Amino acid sequence: MNDALMTSDPLPFSAAPWAAVDARLGLSEPAPAQAAALPISMRRRRGFTPSMADPRASVSLRDDDGVLRWNYQPPAAQVLRGRSRRAGWFGFGDLLQRFEYDDIGPNRVAQSLVALDARLTPHQGLRQWLGGALVPAPAPRPGGAQRTLLLLHGTFSNSDMWFDQLGATPAGVALLAQWQQVYGERIFAFDHPTLSVAPWLNALDLQRALRGIDGPIDIVCHSRGGLVASWLLRLAPVRVQQVVFVGSPLGGTSLASPHRLRAALDMLANIANALSLAGQAASTVFPLAAGAAGLAKVLGKTLQLGAALPLADAAVALVPGLASQQRVTDNAETRALFGDRWLVQPKFAVVTADFEPNLDEPAWKFWTRFRSPGLQLAALGADIVFPGANDLVVDTGSMSFFGEPAQGSPEVLSLGRTATTFHTNYFRDAAVLKFIAGLSPAG
Repeated sequence: MNDALMTSDPLPFSAAPWAAVDARLGLSEPAPAQAAALPISMRRRRGFTPSMADPRASVSLRDDDGVLRWNYQPPAAQVLRGRSRRAGWFGFGDLLQRFEYDDIGPNRVAQSLVALDARLTPHQGLRQWLGGALVPAPAPRPGGAQRTLLLLHGTFSNSDMWFDQLGATPAGVALLAQWQQVYGERIFAFDHPTLSVAPWLNALDLQRALRGIDGPIDIVCHSRGGLVASWLLRLAPVRVQQVVFVGSPLGGTSLASPHRLRAALDMLANIANALSLAGQAASTVFPLAAGAAGLAKVLGKTLQLGAALPLADAAVALVPGLASQQRVTDNAETRALFGDRWLVQPKFAVVTADFEPNLDEPAWKFWTRFRSPGLQLAALGADIVFPGANDLVVDTGSMSFFGEPAQGSPEVLSLGRTATTFHTNYFRDAAVLKFIAGLSPAG
């Protein structure tokens, strides 16, 4: 057996990302004043305690032989009635983190996703970079020939990420200064919900927000923001002249494939843990931890996390923002996006990367179980998320996909295999920043 898949040592665990996520998203909820009403026969059972009447469910992170796993546990009353055992839910490994909350069934998934989006992206709509801060943007005024820069963030994120990332390095500060010289006060960022809404709906909202702009527009987009930009070009006659796609799932991502979603949530938790232990900036770890924990809470019961039952493919369809990113041959949204020539054909540029961690680090030993670069134990087949190169979130080959036939011929910066640049820190990489600077009208 592969030694990388065997461990007898406890998994190194960082509690910091999960504390930050709980504080921001409010994952843990207090016990209600009214306990669950239980039959007297259950309350008379040997070993019964008042805590067993707690009506809250929970999701927890557990160390399963060196791999973090999400585990859903129904309310204690269901355990007392034996329902959880019949459904196949079970606890495993060492408990590392738990979030308790009012149980969320399939009929509440949609409203829970809207609430999660509101926490992840609290300032939805168009914002403007003025005086060193993002402020709500008034309806953009016509600028004639003056150029406008538009920034589009990715899944689990918001527009603050641009300036957090750019402000972290001298190269980023220089790029921001260059943008201010070229675009002046016409630097806009569009905050959009990423889970409860499909990218083409985001694009329609964006088109409405841009109606007052009559001059040329340049776009820099990250991750799912690339799909929003693509749908904008597909549907609206906007005056976009250049788009830079950075780590964008133009051809989808394996993380959103229906049969991999349960493993994908486990994988995101392990990635966030490993990056935190490696001392990566909190802003690059938080989106991954928040996405994993938020979806684990919302979908824990529906996906039967930690259950010995098969996952229904239909579960991913409950999350429109993920369903649109499925890297599968029958993704109707991908077919529609590339089914016709886009209304606008600007210049395209693409940034890609293939992240490969140092597997000698104990926190990264899980990585082999979620991808298959070579031989893989058949018993672990259900774990495999990425069949090939990726940046931890998006398949590398998907980042430069422009349809067949292609919408255009992009200028590509390939970072190749890297142990330092991954999905949430592209804008801290000097090579990426230099590439984007060179594409600027004043570059």
